[in-house]
Amino acid sequence: MSLLILYGSETGTAQDVGESLRREALMRNLTVRLISMDEYDLHSLPNEKAALLVCSTTGQGEMPPNMRSFWRSMLRKSIPNDFLTNTHAAVLGLGDSSYQKFNFAGKRLFRRLEQLGARMLTQLGLADDQHEIGIDGALIPWKEAVWMRLYEEKIFENMKLEVDPTTVIPSKFILEPASISENLNFHEEDQEYRLLTAEENRRVTADDHFQVRKLFIFTSISIYFQDTRLVRFSVDDKDSHFFSYNPGDVLMVWPYNNDESMQIAIDALQYSDDLLDRPVHIRTNDRYLNPPPKWLVGDPTTLRSCLRRLLDLQTIPRRTFFEVFASLAVDEFEKRRLLELASPQGLDDLLAYANRVRRTTAETFRDFPVTSKSISPERLFDLLKTIRPRAFSIASSPVVQGNSIELLVAKVQYKSRLSDPRRGLCSTFLSRLKPGDKVFSKIRPGTFKFPPVEVPLICIGPGTGVAPFRSLLISRERNASSCQSILYFGCRNSKSDDYFREEWEKCRRTKVVKAYSRDQEEKIYVQHRMIEPQNAGEIREWILEKNASIFIAGSSGDMPKAVTGAIHEICQKDVQTEEIAAKLEKEGRLQFETWS
Repeated sequence: MSLLILYGSETGTAQDVGESLRREALMRNLTVRLISMDEYDLHSLPNEKAALLVCSTTGQGEMPPNMRSFWRSMLRKSIPNDFLTNTHAAVLGLGDSSYQKFNFAGKRLFRRLEQLGARMLTQLGLADDQHEIGIDGALIPWKEAVWMRLYEEKIFENMKLEVDPTTVIPSKFILEPASISENLNFHEEDQEYRLLTAEENRRVTADDHFQVRKLFIFTSISIYFQDTRLVRFSVDDKDSHFFSYNPGDVLMVWPYNNDESMQIAIDALQYSDDLLDRPVHIRTNDRYLNPPPKWLVGDPTTLRSCLRRLLDLQTIPRRTFFEVFASLAVDEFEKRRLLELASPQGLDDLLAYANRVRRTTAETFRDFPVTSKSISPERLFDLLKTIRPRAFSIASSPVVQGNSIELLVAKVQYKSRLSDPRRGLCSTFLSRLKPGDKVFSKIRPGTFKFPPVEVPLICIGPGTGVAPFRSLLISRERNASSCQSILYFGCRNSKSDDYFREEWEKCRRTKVVKAYSRDQEEKIYVQHRMIEPQNAGEIREWILEKNASIFIAGSSGDMPKAVTGAIHEICQKDVQTEEIAAKLEKEGRLQFETWS
């Protein structure tokens, strides 16, 4: 009898959580299976004594790709209401409260399990990226409640409630020596990601353009230069079908660790060049775990390749990282310190050490030198999270630039209390690309569902939020049947970050209204331009008489709420409800694509 852990994930966070739950289950003397939802046969679920389900939310409340088949099976009307009466279950949703449909997938999954008679072990867990300690804010109390219920219900014999956090469990992978002449082929059609070639990387903000911003809770105000890039990739003819896209689609990009983080980690681990470059095969130590993707690291591979392409050296270490690190510690002083950071009582200490200054895992290796230099290569795969792909709205038009893909990328770089600048993993990776560099990528449908060209559009896209609207509106410009559109675009300065200015001036079917927030003493944002009398009347007419659709893209901070507030203010005199935005959203005429 074993505990089943199922995950539904797109970027891999739910899989990471599943792996951490697997580790804790093993420490509690449980046999455990970790499986993605679409790889699991739903008809076997009634035979499970207990199942933990972890799922993220994608798009506008949608299920992630690797659980959609599983979810469709769950929705079949032929399934009886007592289908899961013998199964204990718990659900953890992973989301971001800055998004409109926060944890919608997890909420739907929890309700459906209840409808099918599952015996829920605890309340639905709603993990939030916006929490001060990220998803751990909900994950920690949720899993503690789950372990307690499993123990109290005596579902598994010999289960331990209390565990020693320094318990060493078998490593996930074994590294076997390989011959450098070996080259195990795999079928390209099985690749989840394929290579794009960087063609151009052009800065589109002024060299002296800067911002002052308080980036994170408890951090000081940071001044940093805003470096936004327009990155163009060429599509190889043989991959043209794989990279075909529509306006609103996104490009998933798999970044690599930068040279700075690589050097910090290698110096701390003290691995020799011979060890780093020695060819190895990666074999799983558990039949329910998948090895790293061969298309990414190769087979055979090298430890250096895995450190560059697979293992995330820039993520902020979570509590589970310190638990595993402590279990490997050989120095008593370092072990005590690591256990403090891993303990629930050490939460404030963990926040101060890692989260508030945005310390990376590579830098953490450097801070614990005795333990770091004793870590075997196999244990890195237990310690470090896998690099996860990032999503970027495609800024190019498939009609105009069908053989290439363009991204508008704002480089993330800022100062914390640490001496070295903090750098976003993927934005730094993209900003450093040179012509000819190869990048693993794939197309994913975006969250926007655009109407036919005969429907008028109101698009609001400040900053890099303008990217999907450039793709859409430039495509509509080429279609003689397209209706008129309005774009509200906001930036700081007319001379610093007015993206695509020359292109908008040539548009005939798109009216562009701009808000420059720093060109005058009083800050003017897109919502302020919307409620100006000459614009408000036009918006009111388009919404109430022309049935226009509204699309909002950009930062998930105050902007979406401010824009919907402007829509209420514009329409409230003519609509007998205070919830005009909710009504439009329900009709699919108001849609959001926001990010933090």
